[in-house]
Amino acid sequence: MDDDATMVPTGIQLTVFDEVFRNHPHERFDALRGAEPVHHDKLINRYVLTRASDVAAVLKDKHLSRDPKKAAPDSATALVLAEARDDPSPSILFLDDPDHKRLRALVVKAFNAHAVESMRGHIAEIADGLLDKLADKPEFDLIADFASPLPIIVIAEMLGIDPADRADFRRWSLGLNQGFSPTKTPEMLSAMATNRAELRAYLATAIEARRAAPRNDLMSAMIAAESDGDRMTSIEIVVMCELLLLAGNLTTTDLIGNGVHALMQNPTELAKLRARPDLISAAVEETLRRDPPVPTSARVSLDETIIDGVAIPPGSTIMPMLMAASLDPALHDDPLKFDLERVDKTHFAFGGGTHFCLGALLAKAEAEIAIARLLARYPALALADRPIERNLAPAFNGFAEIWLHG
Repeated sequence: MDDDATMVPTGIQLTVFDEVFRNHPHERFDALRGAEPVHHDKLINRYVLTRASDVAAVLKDKHLSRDPKKAAPDSATALVLAEARDDPSPSILFLDDPDHKRLRALVVKAFNAHAVESMRGHIAEIADGLLDKLADKPEFDLIADFASPLPIIVIAEMLGIDPADRADFRRWSLGLNQGFSPTKTPEMLSAMATNRAELRAYLATAIEARRAAPRNDLMSAMIAAESDGDRMTSIEIVVMCELLLLAGNLTTTDLIGNGVHALMQNPTELAKLRARPDLISAAVEETLRRDPPVPTSARVSLDETIIDGVAIPPGSTIMPMLMAASLDPALHDDPLKFDLERVDKTHFAFGGGTHFCLGALLAKAEAEIAIARLLARYPALALADRPIERNLAPAFNGFAEIWLHG
């Protein structure tokens, strides 16, 4: 018998740098769930969870922290998020209550369901404009030509960024996408620091301009947002804009790409969607369940934490595998099947608890509109005869390229 077949996957085997995990993650999840659903990955120093029940409980547990400063120095969180531990102006992603609650209450005054709904018509116009540019191409790369530029244009317009600066915004966003990598080189760290500094300087200037002369955009709305007499500081707005840029670009790009790829691989479901365009929301939800753009999350134990009888020391990294939870057979029958009419599409793609993703509504709206417009424009859309490779982007799950023809 092959010894590897009996080993519990660990370390790099549970990251995108492993070919099996990158292309067939359920194999790793099933092996862990069956042998060690609470797995102490000693190589990366984290506790990995793969059961839906455990993941759901951890995401809602207010006694666990998101703050990397509270992690033990040798934990995965401390090593991967070393820059965040030293950042004097941390993202809302890494704040605990009451700081998190305060900032979130202010952000949702500006970035909310009404703001997203008011953008739907314009998102469709942006999608159509990008598709117009592809009219004369016999083949096109879904990612580079459509799924990537669309969300960056949307969030740039919501923030009020000058169209002439969009190329810089895309460069800064892509330059920051290795922030969760456990294998950052000195060159990567230097490039990330340069991109972050340039982005924050640009945003700081833009925010001061809006303080002097408010506009009808999201930056101005965040400046004006008030809760119980409290307002966001300029650096808080800068960091929030940075987060919206990063999350609004990479994750939504992957959601669109993963959804289109799933439909191309499941012609019966594609035909069903073409016959019933009202299923587009179901298609996006099933993509979020089956192939989410963010496969993992993380928490830090403040005290000794017991999960399924496993004692986790204070300061440890607890890593709920969001994708593993959605693919847990205990949660869903036939979990690997991509089924638009699946009655229960429960998933964890946007996390959970107090840290449920602020951009969830925008991401779903963009994906619904993008995929619907694409299918309407190309009645015979199909995969081109080219290799399809997954991205090597830690903490994200998507494709480097998806070539299509109509």
